[in-house]
Amino acid sequence: MIKETISNIERLQGLIVAYVTNGRQDGQTDEYKKLYIDTLILIEKLGYSNPNQYRTLEEIWGYCKLKFPTYAERRANVNEMYSDILIDLERKIRLLPEPKQWKKTNDILVDKLLPIRMQWLKAKNFLLANEPDFENCIKEATNSIESALQIILNKPGETLGKSIKSAEIDTDIQRLISQMYGFVSNKDFVRHGGTEQQNISKEDAEFFLDFAGISIKYFKEKIYNK
Repeated sequence: MIKETISNIERLQGLIVAYVTNGRQDGQTDEYKKLYIDTLILIEKLGYSNPNQYRTLEEIWGYCKLKFPTYAERRANVNEMYSDILIDLERKIRLLPEPKQWKKTNDILVDKLLPIRMQWLKAKNFLLANEPDFENCIKEATNSIESALQIILNKPGETLGKSIKSAEIDTDIQRLISQMYGFVSNKDFVRHGGTEQQNISKEDAEFFLDFAGISIKYFKEKIYNK
């Protein structure tokens, strides 16, 4: 199923790129419609949220025409669309281990929390990529906590530092998460730009990824399920 999904995604990307860069041929629109549904079923079976909302080539052409004036920009957008899923599928092919805690987090990111799945996946991929990016792993892990609280508390756009203060949870846990947020915010190249290189290790990134997963699970059970 994994190799079939990768093949489908790559074919979808090829069809989109051809259509939005003046490489159109007969039969592309019908092939895309069928392949889109087949691929959607596969990625959902594998536990991913769908990163492509465009069910027809005409829809995605309308979007790209307005948003991306050059062919290079359109190609880059198409490649980015499925990139996190493709990276994770390649990881699975290489049989790289994934802690049970991460799977538990992915399993609870459903219903209203479904939009966080891609953010969570991005954090994992930064850690497990051939060329890992520990700073961005920590950034996306922290962002996933922030997004979870925004959704659960119905406070879109509010920072983690503010939203955690209004969450009805144990004050010591509030303080712990606030300290984590403060620590990450003070690190150059993590939450913000910087001038000093940080010595962030794989163990640091794994810690924050685990912490994010535990925090999201706690928020869901303590606040969301009330």
